[in-house]
Amino acid sequence: MKKIVRQQNYLKELIDSQENRYISKQALRCLIRAVLEPLLDKPEVGVVLHRITNRDGVMGLIKRLEFSEIEAYDYTDESDNLRERVWANTEFLCVLTHRFVSIILWDNNTESPDMVRYYSICNSRLQSEALDIINRNSILDIKHFQEQFRPDRRDNILLNASIRRLVENMDEASKDAVLGFAEEQTAEPVKSYDGNTRAVAHEIKNQLSILDLYTEVIRRYCKKNEIEEDTITNALNCLTRAVKMANNCLIGLKSGDVNDLRPLNLKEVIDNAQDLTKVYFECKNIEYIVENSIDATILADENKFTAVLINLVKNAVEAFGIEENVLKNGKYVKIQTETSGDFAVIRVSNNAGEITNPERVFDEGFTTKSGGSGMGLSICKKSLEEQLGQLTLEHTGSDYTEFVIKIGLV
Repeated sequence: MKKIVRQQNYLKELIDSQENRYISKQALRCLIRAVLEPLLDKPEVGVVLHRITNRDGVMGLIKRLEFSEIEAYDYTDESDNLRERVWANTEFLCVLTHRFVSIILWDNNTESPDMVRYYSICNSRLQSEALDIINRNSILDIKHFQEQFRPDRRDNILLNASIRRLVENMDEASKDAVLGFAEEQTAEPVKSYDGNTRAVAHEIKNQLSILDLYTEVIRRYCKKNEIEEDTITNALNCLTRAVKMANNCLIGLKSGDVNDLRPLNLKEVIDNAQDLTKVYFECKNIEYIVENSIDATILADENKFTAVLINLVKNAVEAFGIEENVLKNGKYVKIQTETSGDFAVIRVSNNAGEITNPERVFDEGFTTKSGGSGMGLSICKKSLEEQLGQLTLEHTGSDYTEFVIKIGLV
């Protein structure tokens, strides 16, 4: 009689080996979309192996996969592809092509119903370990897939598309990434999303957008072989500062600290914000005017005050729209500083036209941008008030729009 040797859940053991990294189910759905959608958008030769039992939020993707010409195999317990039902709460998505291999493993057995423990690899030699485990419990021999799809790391079009898709999903996943970080540090599940968490997530999104855009700047310069050392150095310095700001936001979330008020040189703060926001003007026909000659000291939280300036400048640039950036001349975004009594006054203006419903610009959730969250200006206003300052919309019309910051002098 043939001896039957039962399988073990080695996929779970592989996840366990990664020191129990946590991610929310919402962020996991973003990862699944980021990996799978580029292949569905532009199908090519490849294979998808998947075990996704909870398909909330990704059912449309699974249906698209089923009706596509992409070779795909389902490993849920109801399928005919399993030798034994040993994987229980462990699930996976494996996408293999000639240019892109990505594997995400996750286990739903956590203390929080909204969190999973996960393991992910992309275009790595370690992919064989996970695929070998899947192959042991697969009726179908997938060894030939492993041999067939060995991506050339120099040509990762689908990888780049997946990274771009992940960035696009960041608006939804950023707060989950923050909570995952906090949970990892405290070893306790985070039960709810409060206003502070959403505010931190929004600021991280802005800093990440700077990283993303400056990376594109570096790539374009290198491609043209017209690299200017000062430009690259400044870009890298901005990346470092943006990362530092994001990290400080995370530290603030963990510690519960509200503000770190201290004396700051206003000119240095404005110069720093100018360097960080120059990237928003790349390849746009918009003049960036900074009139910053005031020698004054303000009392503020450096990171949060800079984040407000970045948000206002970013909004001012985006107010022009893509077509106007190409066609219209004479566009500008301007920062001006002055003092008035016991306050420093910072004016951020543009000539992009009148804001509709100006009385609602600081309402949480109100936005005029198609992809906006409606969080930015409400966060800025609240942040400045916590720093004993204020933010107002002083003027909006067909001639110009101007936001004004007032912050106490030392």
